[in-house]
Amino acid sequence: MKKIIQPLISLFFAVLLTAGNPVNVPLGHPVYHFLDRIESMGVLDNVLDGVKPFDRSHVAELLQQIDQNREKLTSIDREKLDNLLLDFRYEIDPEQKYANQPSGQDWYSPFDGWQRIKTDFFRVFAQNQPEEENHLFLWEDGGNSFYFDFIYDITMDSRSDEVRRNKDMMTFSARGTIAENFGYSVQVAMATLRGDLVYRNNDPLLKKTWRNNREDATYFDRSSGDIAYRSPYVDFRFAVQPVSWGLGESGQLILSDNAEQFPYFSVSKYWSWGSFTFLHGKLLATETGRTEENQAIFPDKWLTANRFEFSPLTGMAVGLTGMIVYGNRSADWAYLFPINYFRAVEHNLRDRDNALLALDVESRITSGFKMYGTLFLDELRKDKLGTDWYGNKHGFQIGMHLVDPLGIPNLAARFEYTAIMPWVYTHKYNVNRFMNDSLSLGHWAGPNSQVIYFHIEKEWHRRLSTGIKWQRWQHGANYPDENIGGDIYLGHSALLGDQEQARETRHFLEGIPEQQNRFELYIRYEVFNDIYLNLAAIKIRSEVDRQKTDLTEVHFGFHLNY
Repeated sequence: MKKIIQPLISLFFAVLLTAGNPVNVPLGHPVYHFLDRIESMGVLDNVLDGVKPFDRSHVAELLQQIDQNREKLTSIDREKLDNLLLDFRYEIDPEQKYANQPSGQDWYSPFDGWQRIKTDFFRVFAQNQPEEENHLFLWEDGGNSFYFDFIYDITMDSRSDEVRRNKDMMTFSARGTIAENFGYSVQVAMATLRGDLVYRNNDPLLKKTWRNNREDATYFDRSSGDIAYRSPYVDFRFAVQPVSWGLGESGQLILSDNAEQFPYFSVSKYWSWGSFTFLHGKLLATETGRTEENQAIFPDKWLTANRFEFSPLTGMAVGLTGMIVYGNRSADWAYLFPINYFRAVEHNLRDRDNALLALDVESRITSGFKMYGTLFLDELRKDKLGTDWYGNKHGFQIGMHLVDPLGIPNLAARFEYTAIMPWVYTHKYNVNRFMNDSLSLGHWAGPNSQVIYFHIEKEWHRRLSTGIKWQRWQHGANYPDENIGGDIYLGHSALLGDQEQARETRHFLEGIPEQQNRFELYIRYEVFNDIYLNLAAIKIRSEVDRQKTDLTEVHFGFHLNY
């Protein structure tokens, strides 16, 4: 392994310097929602958003392009843009200082004396417009910078079957740059969940990974971040953070943040007309046994992927993705070459790994109306296309995004349909399943499923938005005595019960019927600068083998970023 790492480190530091902050913007940042809306409006021609997260310099460039066409924005959009331009002020112009920074001083903290504490307290609650994001500490000196933030989240959920859970989470976040071209970030989160044990263990934050369960509480922590270097030729990155490849709001078929984050290194390049990204990451396989000392054994498991995204026409983007999941050995040199066609490489390595391909297309039909789609290929044989052969392990998603229909400002509607055929994401070798730990790397719905999704959102003010979501998930689960491709843990050759041989055909949504309908009403309000309240009421109807259950869930959330 040292023979692999040492040349990469040498290459990492051997290239020349160039300017630009390469630190990534976390997936949950509101700038992504804003950019998606602006692209659908036609103010931006091509965001090329098939790979997220974006780095801060790239986001700053996009915001500047929008600012040049601000007359095309609604009043709410212009106010949001002004706030975001301040949030990315340093990336736009390192010489422009933070508004409250004393003259002649290259750092700022609201705790620099009692007078500063009072001044900043009233600033936070003043609802100024525009206003830069809060920081506990910042230091900016030319191309060098450092920011330290504190993030606090409280959520409370209650369900109509009289179960409750609540969560409080503290996150300490730091990021900075060295000599303009080298960036770093780290986030450390510590959370406590209380309430019903089963309900709190199903909290989306946990992602079915490790947690410390006590009788009265569940304790959980997570650390993420990235270090990145921008050369004149490509960007290099080593990170442990959520990533998203592909399109879709209800879920992504290619790579999503459904599973736990994983460590990876990447090489990427952006042009005005396209982008290229290579990624090689370390996944967590499922446990395969125990040592004599009862220590769990997890075999090596890896993901390698590359993606080329380009814009053949104004308002149109096409993405081509190749991926390999492999394991039971150390990192393979053949998969470390960024511009390889990995499917051919997998054949040359004796066809023992899981090769996957994807094609996605996004096109703005007219100003305010965008359509998109993804085709995911987990197996491909030309002579079997169009048949019910079990190896036709394909998934597809189509969607449309409509903004400001009928001239109603800051109204948006979205529709998505996703279908995932039986045995998609599975593999004949367990270590090669398209999973990290116990969850799918791709769409959360899993094999032999379909999802119908609607979302209508209205922004009434730069701080206030409301919306309605409706989602139907349908799934065909395996029979007790027959594997029909409804379980991501079971490849085609796995036999169940009295089953004597694997099926050679597949039928979409065959099996024990499972269905869940979710109807959600929500309100999001930024009470003060970077202080948010969220309220949602969710009606859930579940059906398993024709047995129905109706539940209502109420959610309250508080978010502080300082």
